[in-house]
Order: sequence, then structure tokens, then C-alpha cells
Amino acid sequence: MQKEYTEINVKLPSNENFKTWSKELVKARLTSAVTIEGLIPFIQENNLYQLNENMLVLYDFHENPISGKYESVILDKKDGIILCRKNSRQLINHLLKHKLILGAVLQKKLQKELGFYYRHTISLGEIAYFSLRAHSEKHTSWIGLHHMQMVQQENGRVTFSYQENGYSYNFEFEDCAPNMYKRLGEAITHNHVLGQMLVGYARSHGFHLNLCKCRKNSLVANQEYFYLTKIQNALNLTELAEEAIEEFHRNYGRHCADFFDIKDWQINDHNLIYRLSRRIKSIL
Repeated sequence: MQKEYTEINVKLPSNENFKTWSKELVKARLTSAVTIEGLIPFIQENNLYQLNENMLVLYDFHENPISGKYESVILDKKDGIILCRKNSRQLINHLLKHKLILGAVLQKKLQKELGFYYRHTISLGEIAYFSLRAHSEKHTSWIGLHHMQMVQQENGRVTFSYQENGYSYNFEFEDCAPNMYKRLGEAITHNHVLGQMLVGYARSHGFHLNLCKCRKNSLVANQEYFYLTKIQNALNLTELAEEAIEEFHRNYGRHCADFFDIKDWQINDHNLIYRLSRRIKSIL
């Protein structure tokens, strides 16, 4: 069975003056009476916004909110320019806690297995959200990597380019991590490996899953960025998930020991409780 996709007209201004965006330009355009008039049809306030595959870019303004209250501005291909009172960390935490299986634990596990130290990506196989700085360190801006076709870095400024259905936009960033191309390569590899693991898991259970062909021209499918590690072909989704679940149990045991002031709690105690708490994987 093949998916059918409906093309979404990009709900952003097509005027040449609005083809390039940056944190500085967002601030200037949304606070200027001259420019904001042309943007009004594309702007909406949504404090319940949730990150989704239509997100092109998220600019974080938590240190200096737009109009003193909007800590994020999101450019969304379906919903346009979103003004949100939540900052980038709040939006990302909601995605991890309520939308992803095993939250950030599985993402971290895979990253560790691949030997990547910095965390810049949240991977879903077809979709990848990329942070301009390690998202474990601070608030940062994010890019919908699955929409972008090109990236360039010059004089400390990184520019991602997006083209679709006759629309063309550039998204610029200055507050970026060092070694951006290396971090980007790690993110693309992380997303690719997770996607292949999902496909392998589905096929092992009789499902015929393929990654979406509509991503083939985006950065997430650009093999020039892949890091070929010796371990990636041996990774198994079930085993990785089992390790993530065990880590949940271990953290739970550790917090219980702290809460009840159990001084002599040992990892062997956890292992016993973990085995006893496991649901039997058999109907017999």
C-alpha cells in the first residue's frame, strides 16, 4: 500500500523581500509598523503550538521576547508565522515527552552507540529536527532538516535553503555550534540509521515499510554527509529499546533509593527488581 501525499502550499509571503529570514530579521519585521503590515495575513498567535513535520524553522527569543511576551517564532509551511509564548526548550520537551516513544532516551542510546558526543538532532527516520547548538546545553533555534536542500557556512553565518512548489527561502543563523558541518553530518547519520532500524524492524514482522521518497532531495537523504560507522549495520531496534527501558528502571530504582534514604542500594538490587517486574513475554 502506498501513501498518498497532498501538497501544501507554503503559507509564507512570496514577496522577494521576505525570501530570507534570520533571528534579527524576524525581530525587525515583527516590530516594525512598515513591514508587519505585509505580514499580517500570515501571522497568528498559538501558545498551544506543537512541533510537527511542517515546521521549517524555530527561532528562540527567550532572552528578549518579541513584544515582551513571545519567546518563540516558528515558520510553519502550513500555518505560516507562529507567535508562541513558549520557548524552544518547552516546545522540545513537549515533543519528547508526549510524541516520541521512549522520549529522549532512545535518541541518546543510538547516539552513544554511534559514538557521537554532541546532541543536535531529534530523529524520526523521515523527519529530523536539528538544533543550531547542542540542545542539552541551552535554549537554541531549530531547523526542520527534512525540508532543507542545501546548507552553507560563511563568516560564522549558517544558511539553510528550502525550495518547494515554486517557493524558495533562506534561513540564516549566527549563534551556531563550532564544527557545524561535522555536527550536521552526525545528525543526518543518526536520522538515517534510526530510519533503517525502523524499516528493518517492520520487515522482520512482515510489514513492508520504506522511507518516504518525498525526502530524497532533502538533506536528510544526502549521503555525502553520512558517517559510516562499523557498528551501525549491527544495531537492532528491539535491543536498543530494551536497553532504554532498562535505563528507565535503573533511574527509578536510584530515585527510590534516594527518596527512602537507602544507603546501601546496589546495582544488583536493581537487577533483581528489574527481572521481577518484567512482564513475561509469553502467553503460556
